[in-house]
Amino acid sequence: MKNSITKCLFILLICGMGQIVWAQQSIDTQCLKKGPVLQILGSGGPFGSGRASASYLIWVDGRSQIMVDAGGGSFAHFHEAGAKLADIQLLALSHFHPDHVAEVPALLWPQSGTLRVAGPSGTAAFPSLDEFLDGLFGPTGVFRVLNQRFEFEAITVDPTDHVKNSDAAAGVEIYRDETMRISAMAVPHGDVPALAYRIDIGEASIAFSSDQNGSNHDFIEFVRDVDVLVVHFAGNEDGTGRPDLHAKPSTWGQIATQAQVGRLVLSHLSTNQNFQANLGFLQAEYSGPLTVAEDLLCVTVD
Repeated sequence: MKNSITKCLFILLICGMGQIVWAQQSIDTQCLKKGPVLQILGSGGPFGSGRASASYLIWVDGRSQIMVDAGGGSFAHFHEAGAKLADIQLLALSHFHPDHVAEVPALLWPQSGTLRVAGPSGTAAFPSLDEFLDGLFGPTGVFRVLNQRFEFEAITVDPTDHVKNSDAAAGVEIYRDETMRISAMAVPHGDVPALAYRIDIGEASIAFSSDQNGSNHDFIEFVRDVDVLVVHFAGNEDGTGRPDLHAKPSTWGQIATQAQVGRLVLSHLSTNQNFQANLGFLQAEYSGPLTVAEDLLCVTVD
């Protein structure tokens, strides 16, 4: 999965005696393949671990079409990956914790245009999508300098909408075009309104768990038979680290097995977890293909 080519990034390093060294870095070419490809922009969580915080791209035929979350560090990786904001059909925000949305302003500046954004409705403790966008980019927002540059199409999902649906496990359709369908489902993350997303592109499918504790049984049907399921592997099996916020590793293993997912991708990795022990608990429940996320890693969806 790590086929790569060498690309000069033209990073100028000044050494002794005025010597100039041009650094080089390898980039993954999986994202340039035909069809949908998942790229991890940020595989970390809110605790500093040398990883960018949660953020993902879906490439389709070599174009960056969908972005899910924009945590800290994702702005640099977005451009390093060669993605273009003009190609983004949807920016899907799972919830309004900073490690998932902090770099939205950096992503937009100093560009202009239109942007379709999805996210949850709010509560007294958390903003709705409209409040989030207005607080940043409205006429009196923090980054009002972007107010005249961007027109936002906001798609707000009420966390109870999927319950009202006659087929609750299908979630709520938020976008459709000739080639793809995107749906959202509310997931339990303490008192935080949060959304999981599923993207179906032709015969391929990718789903993102978001941060959740795994107690919504409809989620299993929502992600059934997806080719790739990205889960936020932040909880500990012993229940430390707020079990009301993050599912235990064994719970993720059970969900992946019951939903018969094609590949499980573990992301949102943090320093406050015993990763090897947690991995063992997951693998006791799930024996399918497994990828541990790394920043800028590309995963073919098939």
